[in-house]
Amino acid sequence: MKIKIIIKEAKEFKSHKMYDPDSDDVVDAETEEDHNDAGEDGYIHIDPEILRDILKDEGGAAGIDPFLDSDDIDADEDDIRDALEAMDDVGEHEEGDYILDDDKEIIVNIVKEAVRFVLEKRKKRKKKKKSSGKKDACYRKVKSRYKIWPSAYASGALVRCRKVGAKNWGNKSKKKK
Repeated sequence: MKIKIIIKEAKEFKSHKMYDPDSDDVVDAETEEDHNDAGEDGYIHIDPEILRDILKDEGGAAGIDPFLDSDDIDADEDDIRDALEAMDDVGEHEEGDYILDDDKEIIVNIVKEAVRFVLEKRKKRKKKKKSSGKKDACYRKVKSRYKIWPSAYASGALVRCRKVGAKNWGNKSKKKK
């Protein structure tokens, strides 16, 4: 019986800095435990100020290429995208560009989805119109004589009919000379 012994090489942990994407807070991850704790708290590997500077240099919006071309960032595309998504003042346009919030309202996918959700909910909740008024003899008589219902003329006729009664409304009275 042969026994295989598998020895996994443990990657050597290198201490590094981790950054809070929404403040100036920086943590030194000396151990893997420090690294994991900072990651759970939302810290990222790329300095958010560098990302903001690149966006400012690009006029407030940029695709992923300027970040990848930067000499100040030593990270792959996935890490850069994760860092940009973690930043509260950066949003992603539907076309894929990243937009820096400059204290003006920006449209981000999350806001669009929330608006779309609310609008869809409203469509589903359409309420039936409540019937306005009684459906008495005058209502039926007047409605049958007017093509456009409701209209101002039809409403006026309905009021006049209810004043004189359905039996009397619409009968012409001859005036005496």
